[in-house]
Amino acid sequence: MSREKLTIIVTCTDRKSATPPSELMVRNLPTGQVQVRARVWQEALARATLRRPLIDLYGGETWSQVRALWLVATSLGYEPIMFVASAGLGLQHVSTPAPAYAATFSTGHADSVAASVPEAQAWWGALPQAEIAAGGRAIWVLSETYSRAVSQRLLRETAPIDLLVFGGSKEVCDSVRIPSDRALRRALGGTVASLNVRSAMQWLSLSDGEDPFTIAARGRWRDWSHEKRYREVFDRKPMSDSAVLEFVGELRAHHPSISKTGALKVLREAGMACEQRRFSNLFQQAVAR
Repeated sequence: MSREKLTIIVTCTDRKSATPPSELMVRNLPTGQVQVRARVWQEALARATLRRPLIDLYGGETWSQVRALWLVATSLGYEPIMFVASAGLGLQHVSTPAPAYAATFSTGHADSVAASVPEAQAWWGALPQAEIAAGGRAIWVLSETYSRAVSQRLLRETAPIDLLVFGGSKEVCDSVRIPSDRALRRALGGTVASLNVRSAMQWLSLSDGEDPFTIAARGRWRDWSHEKRYREVFDRKPMSDSAVLEFVGELRAHHPSISKTGALKVLREAGMACEQRRFSNLFQQAVAR
């Protein structure tokens, strides 16, 4: 019996298993028009010789949950076909070999590819795009910043028959979008950065073999989330410098445009403690990586 295909698109992470060469850091690109910079970038990518499959290139807590999402979909009888939406590589299958790189759709970052949403969309349009057959069923797990850059083109070119978007942005209609809900972090586990991926897994698990794209599935999610939603208040736990850097890295991977103040708020809401001046210094270190 053949399995039903399920296209899954996830946001990349900034945690990688290798250090990018200087020419594959957006900060080192020449200034100029988006199309010109994108061409220089792609030429640098083409010259790179050290490559590994994307499934192995990315790392960190969030990426471990991406792997788990694939397993959950498989266990429920689907044939998941997973792609990564990357500010450096475009849309690529997780088996695609690629070099380490530093690029983000976040503004104000050393490796920002654009200074505005229109520029980010233009940059995305200049990157290579793996072919995805139009129609079919799809689950997208996208941070807000990445969704703003990529969703319109993805919707236009892949036109899924059934679609669920976990996270997302205003570019995605409310009828298919499940926004991030930090009040579910305790029930879902993990960090806030992995919330969208964990939400997708929970949604599929709640379907328990039933069609996850139905109104009934949305009702199951509504009932479950209403029961589990909880505003967390903790006696905050001190963190080492390395733990703060890892936390900020994971958070920025899914919310690249988050401010220093916003990141500190998320850290404290997660029950962790870090003095404001110390956090400011560590945040800048994480941004410069």
